Amino acid sequence: MNRLKDQRKHASPACSASDCRSSRLPEQKGFTLIATAVCLIALVSVAGLAVDLGRAFITKNEAQAFADAAAISAARELNGKSTGITNAQAAVTTARSADLWNLGTTAFTVANTTVDFATTANGPWVAAPANPPVGYGFVRVTASPNLPVFLLPVVGSSTSLTVSARSVAGVVPQTFPRGGYLPFTPFAHSMTDPDYGFVIGQAYTVLWPGNVRVGPNGCAGDNTQQWIDNANAGGGGERGYFELQSASSISAAILGQKQLTPLSVGDIVNLTNGQKQAEQNALETLAGRDTDLTDYQPIPGNPAATGYHGNGVRLVVMPINSGFTGDPAHIPPILPNQVLGFATFLLPMTYGNSGNKSWCMIYMGSKSAGSDGLSPYTGAGAYVTKLVQ
Repeated sequence: MNRLKDQRKHASPACSASDCRSSRLPEQKGFTLIATAVCLIALVSVAGLAVDLGRAFITKNEAQAFADAAAISAARELNGKSTGITNAQAAVTTARSADLWNLGTTAFTVANTTVDFATTANGPWVAAPANPPVGYGFVRVTASPNLPVFLLPVVGSSTSLTVSARSVAGVVPQTFPRGGYLPFTPFAHSMTDPDYGFVIGQAYTVLWPGNVRVGPNGCAGDNTQQWIDNANAGGGGERGYFELQSASSISAAILGQKQLTPLSVGDIVNLTNGQKQAEQNALETLAGRDTDLTDYQPIPGNPAATGYHGNGVRLVVMPINSGFTGDPAHIPPILPNQVLGFATFLLPMTYGNSGNKSWCMIYMGSKSAGSDGLSPYTGAGAYVTKLVQ
């Protein structure tokens, strides 16, 4: 009995709860440190993805906006000649300084943008087309800015990301399944000329006055007795407007190029006198949407500076008709008021309110006219410059 008591006396004292845990599970301290380190790395990675990829998304949008604007600006300069290629490249250079990236702080450069040209929207693409660049009506602009990243490198990623955006713009044929053109129709001065006898940069009549005569009330391109007689052959009620009568229909047709009836080459247009005040108001409203208040500016000896460089809203398409007499000697005969094709005109900023003054628009070209050195209209029909990819 005494021996048992002595053994209990010399036994180790009981440990506290914390000391016992510490002495029993020392490996748990190392596991916690490792788990914490792994979690910190994961958190840094997630933060890096959130911040750096967010910046990459913004840069992508900035690069796409630049590529879209640069491609459209470049495509408008194409003219089937080397001057068009040069002007298109210059348009991209201008866009580089106007559209910034990296939260609007950095300009695009030659190093991170490329400009290519092609005869179709799908290529093949070349940076320098042969001279003359016949048929080159498409521009591809690629922007690839190199975006520095700050948190992703912590987990072993690259210190930068290349963000790419691409746009293709071109001069493509315009089709008119239902509308798409102004409800005016100038009559041709020639049944066989691909430019209909018109001269690019010259003003022609789209709405004749009730008392038309040679003099100050005519448009410069047809202010001669020959064309005055042609207009008078149609009678007082048929002066260039067609299809529609009500003021609301006229406004909708002008402002939205909306017509109720499809119109194709060979169709007959039914001319009406329309509603003059509604026409004037709608035309001036449409013209007022343009930020460039200049008209076509022909500059002798400097074709690169010649032309119209507004935002495009005043470039309108209209059908060209055969006039009130047609051409019965043509084989097959061309009927009166028969659609010969479609052409593009420039809408002036204002129109006179007088019913005794011709309303004029500036002829800018026809897809059937071939390359003229000033505009990219080649092929049949009318054209429109737009993004295609």
